Amino acid sequence: MRSYLFYCFFILLLIPVSDYAQQTVDTTEMSATAKLLWKKTYQFTATTVQPMTGRERNVAGNNYTLKVSAASVIADLPYFGKSNTAPIGTSDVGMKFSSLDFAYSSQELTKSREQVTIKPKDIQDIQEIYLIVYPDGTADLRISSMNRQPISYRGKIEALQTK
Repeated sequence: MRSYLFYCFFILLLIPVSDYAQQTVDTTEMSATAKLLWKKTYQFTATTVQPMTGRERNVAGNNYTLKVSAASVIADLPYFGKSNTAPIGTSDVGMKFSSLDFAYSSQELTKSREQVTIKPKDIQDIQEIYLIVYPDGTADLRISSMNRQPISYRGKIEALQTK
């Protein structure tokens, strides 16, 4: 009986060790989209915009993007909706910002979807950026702002294009 208890105790001790050993990332089995998300070198290109109020709008061909790299997040997206503050000194009211200090987290929702959450620390207006990515490279983007209504975009994920 003592040897049986000893073996059970020994097996229970090994279970957490084997769980930690499986957390290594094997990039050979990843899809191309998953590799871009893991490396943090991708851009989201919007094709449609869905404001909280109003109808969905097609913006394909206008090159509206959210560029994500390990060092920065740069957004150049259109905005349609209500704002609590008016932009002063500019007529451009799009969702345009650049962040160099941000928190980036990624989690697998199911085998077919992954959620990326970005929280800029150096931009007071933008609270969070949520990106849900599907295996075929399409994605849904939602941006929550302090001074504007949330807005959603639908588009595609592709490799980061540098100029």
